[in-house]
Amino acid sequence: MSNLVSMAVGVIGLAALGASAWVYAETQRDIRRVSTDIAQIRVSLELFGRQQGAGSSAASDDGALLDLSNRLAVLEAEQRMGGAATALSSLPGLPSATAETPTIATGGDCLPVGMRFMVSAGDVYPVCGTSGTVGIAAVDDGYITLSDGTIIARGGTVGLPNTQCMLGVVPSDGGGVSDYAEIRVVC
Repeated sequence: MSNLVSMAVGVIGLAALGASAWVYAETQRDIRRVSTDIAQIRVSLELFGRQQGAGSSAASDDGALLDLSNRLAVLEAEQRMGGAATALSSLPGLPSATAETPTIATGGDCLPVGMRFMVSAGDVYPVCGTSGTVGIAAVDDGYITLSDGTIIARGGTVGLPNTQCMLGVVPSDGGGVSDYAEIRVVC
């Protein structure tokens, strides 16, 4: 009986050793595959950088990169707010998913588009010429929190829900006033 138990323990030990060797081999194969993929991406980026450097100016690249960054921020914000259907409906040229017509802010008591504006916690402003509003829940050192829970770091931008506008926190040079932040809405 003890010989049978010893053989069973030995077989289980060999099976465990074999399984660990197989897992190690698979892990090494995956690491080599990922390393190869990373090397290919580096080469592709280097070639892309050379191609872009020869073909266009840096100013147009920065504008295109900023435009792409803004589009991604709009899609991410819309995804957080209402899902993919809402995000797709906010793209230019597509009909809106909602049938209601929102009210558009006008007059002197609205947030001007394109202008820097100082805000603090508790401020709620409609955006001039749009149906969007900006509500500030908190202003902290380096970032602000909107009423809907969205956090924007200084220098970052996000899309305003149900508008074609971007809200950005203007980076300061370190001389900012405590509990206040500068924002800019661009449509």
